[in-house]
Amino acid sequence: MSLSVDSSTFSGDVVRRTVLDNGLTVLTRELHASPIVTAMIWYRVGSRNEELGQTGKSHFLEHMLFKGTDRFKKGAIDLLTLKNGGNNNAFTSHDFTAYYFNFASDRWEIALDIEADRMVNCVFAPEEFEAEKKVVIEELRMGLDSPWGLLMQELDATAYKVHPYRNPVIGWLQDVERATDAEQQAYYRKHYHPGNATLVLSGDFETDRVLDKVMQRFSRIPRVQNSAAMTTVEPPQRGEKRIEVQWRSKVPRLGLAYHAPEIAHPDSYALQVLNLILTEGKTSRLYQRLVEREQSVTFVTAEYAESKDPTLFHIRAEARGTHTAEEIEATIYEELDRVVAEGATKQELDRAKHLVQAHFILSRERAVDQAMLLGQVETLYGLSYIDTYLDEIESVKPEDVSSVCSRYFSPAHRTVGYLVPDGSATDEEEGDYEDA
Repeated sequence: MSLSVDSSTFSGDVVRRTVLDNGLTVLTRELHASPIVTAMIWYRVGSRNEELGQTGKSHFLEHMLFKGTDRFKKGAIDLLTLKNGGNNNAFTSHDFTAYYFNFASDRWEIALDIEADRMVNCVFAPEEFEAEKKVVIEELRMGLDSPWGLLMQELDATAYKVHPYRNPVIGWLQDVERATDAEQQAYYRKHYHPGNATLVLSGDFETDRVLDKVMQRFSRIPRVQNSAAMTTVEPPQRGEKRIEVQWRSKVPRLGLAYHAPEIAHPDSYALQVLNLILTEGKTSRLYQRLVEREQSVTFVTAEYAESKDPTLFHIRAEARGTHTAEEIEATIYEELDRVVAEGATKQELDRAKHLVQAHFILSRERAVDQAMLLGQVETLYGLSYIDTYLDEIESVKPEDVSSVCSRYFSPAHRTVGYLVPDGSATDEEEGDYEDA
């Protein structure tokens, strides 16, 4: 017998949540606007679950799950997807690993067969493991050969003292190089099981019939005791940290990282609004000041995303012409101080709230968008986050924006990183901020 609970989300749209006896959580959302079904499975394991010396395990495992099982041999997963006119992919973050398939609604059930099988039967052939290791190492080296990839990796490793968010999702090079197939298999057995997963199905189907099909494929997989929770807590930062990273570019780059709260924290909503006010669109504060008026940067952006544990609020900028990172840094602080002193205008607040609402509307249009949102929220916090999200954003006031800017963007809470020329560049490099 399974436990089933209906959860009202998306302002009246119903998402059904079912938990099988073996612990697998299943979220189903019917969408009959187009004959498409997205099947997506989320595992509550990412780089935050990796121990020292074992970084990169989650991302490496994502690669290995496409190498096949005894039933679905090497290459069969992609071939079946292609033959059935679908597409598939996967991604790993600090907090989770997710795999998805998109198919027409008359041929999507192969996704259930594949996911149920590779949850327990992934093959770790030594030759395939070593071949894939080379692929991952090359991916890692490419990231380090990007100015933003290098700077942000060093910035995060400096901002965090003990929390595993300090490690890159792809892992540290030395850890990946010495990884073994036996260690990777043990990690797979520890984290890939029904009680650590959420299966999200969104699209053109009938829920009751689909749940029967899920039970047929997944109910026979035994329950496994969940591993101990990651309990490392980052201590408060008690002073500004500064780093300088040398690279071949002649273009100075600046990265700022401020400690910020996790998903559903009362202050997270005002910080999300502030994020939009600072850099979202051509009317945003930092764009207007740095790109339009002073023309001191080729781009400036802020990034603050939901996470399971307290995270970082990033601000990044790339210098233009003869402008320096020091000059840009000072200007950013002036604008943050102005937010503290004046708060947000009504126009800025209204615009930010409309942007959030527009994003939510877009997240309802396609099956894959809903599967992405539902799976991420369930994995990080729970569906109740969606139920209250728009109301929380709507309740943000000008003084809330000023307050969070004052408390979280203080000098004691920030880490500053400069990317500076190492003297090896011969020609002026063009901005390549998309290499983040």
